[in-house]
Amino acid sequence: MTEMRALVVDAPGAAAVRTLPVPEAGPGEVLVRVGAAGICGSDLELLDGRRPAGYVRYPIVPGHEWAGRVAAVGPGVTGLAEGVVVVAEGFRACGGCDRCKEGRTNLCLADYAETGFTHAGAFAEFLSVPAPLVHRLPDGTDLAAAALLEPAACVAEGLLECELRPGLSVAVVGAGTLGLLAVALLRRTSPARLALVGSRSPRLELGRSLGASEIVDIRATDAAGRLGPAFDVVFEAAGNAAGAATALALARRGGTVVLEGISGSPGGADADAIVLGHLRVQGIFGASGRAWRWVTQLFADGLLDTRPLVSHTFPLEKHAEAFAALADRTGDALKVQLVPA
Repeated sequence: MTEMRALVVDAPGAAAVRTLPVPEAGPGEVLVRVGAAGICGSDLELLDGRRPAGYVRYPIVPGHEWAGRVAAVGPGVTGLAEGVVVVAEGFRACGGCDRCKEGRTNLCLADYAETGFTHAGAFAEFLSVPAPLVHRLPDGTDLAAAALLEPAACVAEGLLECELRPGLSVAVVGAGTLGLLAVALLRRTSPARLALVGSRSPRLELGRSLGASEIVDIRATDAAGRLGPAFDVVFEAAGNAAGAATALALARRGGTVVLEGISGSPGGADADAIVLGHLRVQGIFGASGRAWRWVTQLFADGLLDTRPLVSHTFPLEKHAEAFAALADRTGDALKVQLVPA
């Protein structure tokens, strides 16, 4: 097979499925046949032209949340063979800078490079990735479920900064994909209390099934007033200034707040609340290799079930409908995926 279908975004607002050459598996690379690829809010930004210029290269084939099967391996690649189920880290770090040497490959000091933003991604039948970034999964893996390991790794990066241990009181603000994945991961740390704060009842109930011991609908009650500043760790994934403010209000004095969401509203955090509460506030950008190893191992061991989060599936040709479903704030879309086959 020498040609493939791929969704190409030539410029903001200009996207179309085209026939492209199948990429080659060069030295040290792996060619993957894509099984499923999720659409992220950052893909909406890419399509609309709202993503910062330094973090995208047009024209581009998007798609950084994906899973598939090895189609071919390039020279020098060992340990992988045709048909093996894989996912792969998105950041193409230099490996030699100070941050990379620390293991913080998501903070690489070289020019930004990431699959789906600066390098062709998975909204296509095939993509090629560096072999060192690949994580192998068991035979029979549900590819749609595995495609959620990229956002799960981003959540894991934040949680790994928190010195988690059993018995903590933890809260999650935001009941979207990242927030629900945070609930699923935090459940595995045996918290004494696990609260989920959000605004959509179906998602809150899904959060309960994933492990939340308490759910709070912020449209019906004041979350901070009801729950109080009582949590050792608060994970914010709402992606807006109000969510960040709620997260700060929920943390106990001396607690930790992880800000995973990007609100696009500079100055949204209350500096005095941070100082007076003696809070540790941790920002997160992407996922390092250690975060990927944690979630892929949990997933492979059957301890992380992401299947309930997939709400919509579309073929590549219906990409406009897929993007619209995710962008519709009045709809019920959670994780929307494109399937090339």
